[in-house]
Amino acid sequence: MPYFKSQRGVNWYYEIAGVGEPVVMIHGMGGSGRLWQHQKEFLETDFQVLTIDLPGHGQSSWMPLSLTETAQEIRQIITHLGLSQFSILASSMGGLIAFEIYRMMPHEVMRMSLVGSIPKFARSPHYPAGLDLLKIRTMSAQFDGDYGLILDIFFRSLFTTKERHSEGFKWVKEIRSQMPLPQREALKHCLDFLEKTDLRDRLASVICPLQFITGAEDYICPRAIMDWVAEHTYNARFDFIDGAGHLPFLVEVKEFNRLLEDFLLN
Repeated sequence: MPYFKSQRGVNWYYEIAGVGEPVVMIHGMGGSGRLWQHQKEFLETDFQVLTIDLPGHGQSSWMPLSLTETAQEIRQIITHLGLSQFSILASSMGGLIAFEIYRMMPHEVMRMSLVGSIPKFARSPHYPAGLDLLKIRTMSAQFDGDYGLILDIFFRSLFTTKERHSEGFKWVKEIRSQMPLPQREALKHCLDFLEKTDLRDRLASVICPLQFITGAEDYICPRAIMDWVAEHTYNARFDFIDGAGHLPFLVEVKEFNRLLEDFLLN
């Protein structure tokens, strides 16, 4: 199986397939590279697709890394594979990592597509988006109890009621049942990421084409905040998927893939 042992000692699991312009896919908290299956299958006839399991997720080993260290490690994988230029597709918390990779490699990143992602995930005065700080801290404490149950409740909350009754969600449940649970400490570390990271000042520095795909009913990334993001970005397009929640690429597959392909090819 394809693993990359980083200089810090993290054993990263990745998969690479297809031929063409590279697309690096970065999942969010609690996920794994396997969640990109529909996008990987859709793109790999025209693109080279790289999926990565973040530390403590999927089949990658766990080590607590800062946001910068995580991006540095992924840069090592990209360099190891000889990807001189590439696009990024990132979900939720993965968007924070994407911004950090862009900061390090602005000339190598050709474009970025971010789904359910904003530069700051913790609510604060004058920033009514993301997750309530008390809920973040409560969830972290709850992970010390029935970890699997709390993780499942949180994951279900990312989908609308309609999505949870869809055929697509049945596939989501099946693929999650086949994935190892992310390590408990990795999830608590991710929540710390979400609480403390604020990259709002990075938006204006991104000059590559940028796409935000957002579920119209995503309570974490409400339309008002996406409008604010639009006012602070240079070369961005915004696509909303009606009736979708935080992870539209998992259940609104055809619409999501259509929007992604249109962005990558233009």
